[in-house]
Amino acid sequence: MRYLKFPYLPSKKVTHVLIDKRAYDKTVYILEDLKIEAIFCEESNDVYNAISSHPDIFYFHYEDNLIFAAPNSPKKTTDELCKLGFNIIFGERNVSKKYPGDIGYNLARIGNFVFHNFRFTDKIILKYIEKDNLRKIHVNQGYSKCSILIINERAIITSDKKIYKKALENNIDALLIVPGFIKLEGLNYGFIGGCGGLIDKDVLIFNGDISKHPDYSKIKEFLNKYKIECLCVEGFELSDIGSIIPLCQQ
Repeated sequence: MRYLKFPYLPSKKVTHVLIDKRAYDKTVYILEDLKIEAIFCEESNDVYNAISSHPDIFYFHYEDNLIFAAPNSPKKTTDELCKLGFNIIFGERNVSKKYPGDIGYNLARIGNFVFHNFRFTDKIILKYIEKDNLRKIHVNQGYSKCSILIINERAIITSDKKIYKKALENNIDALLIVPGFIKLEGLNYGFIGGCGGLIDKDVLIFNGDISKHPDYSKIKEFLNKYKIECLCVEGFELSDIGSIIPLCQQ
């Protein structure tokens, strides 16, 4: 078992993922069949119910075995990450129910690029980003990771027009899809980045049926362009679960 050099971007078959405890059972079964262990993000009452067990709200996998966590991240989940050998560095601020108090850890790192609304990034994370000279790409969308489905170090899918534009400006290929058509309990809709994640260099899994999305043909073409195989739960509505985060690989 090895850690990922860059978050969200495995170079080999994944062995462990961090995932919302409310993910579809069938999504978990697919992972189990592939011998991938699910570390479940437990629920917290400190944020609103729709995102109360979303891993990308409480945790930001920075690199290798380093994960930043909100001080009030679910203790059971944080303990499980520690058992896997992760170095957990707690941020300065708790996450809270009122926006922007819930976005401090919802960054999307894509290789050496980091997308976020840096007005609200946790200050401890920000210090590491600046120390390591990572390329900060400021966007207004605070739920940056939720909004970005990472395909590889140079390709993403998003429904956010400004993220799309910033990606192209930085030579990151991007597919812009229509917003909506993704379930997020209690809200109008969720985001594409929160629906899935890579479980191998060229295998992407979705929590729900991606073929039900109105832009499926465009998504399929984009994934084929990068030779990405797609796994999903057929017949189930796409559901935002705060990303499926690859943690360790073979």
